[in-house]
Amino acid sequence: MIEVSVIGLTQDRFSNLPIIILGNEEERFAVPIWVGNWEAELLETELLGAVPPRPFPYDLIRELLEIFKGEVERVIINDFDKGIYFAVIEVRRPDGELFRIDARPSDAINLAVRLNAPIFVKREVIEKASVIPLDKCQGEECQEQWERLIREIFEQ
Repeated sequence: MIEVSVIGLTQDRFSNLPIIILGNEEERFAVPIWVGNWEAELLETELLGAVPPRPFPYDLIRELLEIFKGEVERVIINDFDKGIYFAVIEVRRPDGELFRIDARPSDAINLAVRLNAPIFVKREVIEKASVIPLDKCQGEECQEQWERLIREIFEQ
């Protein structure tokens, strides 16, 4: 498994669906995951640090986990089949028992971002999915490359 982070949100120019871009600079790849408008909006709200007037569903889940002292250890994008990504959320209870909860990637990513939990993608998924390889770069050059890639692929 390879740890990734959310490197951007964009919109597919053909379907108008939002896309979460997960990436890993060391391994030099990006994974686009098409999601619903609502899920993308909630993720963007969190990434921008906006505080909603009332808790969103992911905020409610975060609160419940805190109350019951559950800890999200990690999120794993664990499968890709017929154009659909699959994910699990690994939650550890205070007694040490680990639960693997089936989830849509958009929900798992939203929760991981709110809890600062690591996000991983299985190598098998990377091999099967629409992964975008990236050129070698360093420092600010990498950020410019991510931004250029997103513009070239999704905003033409």
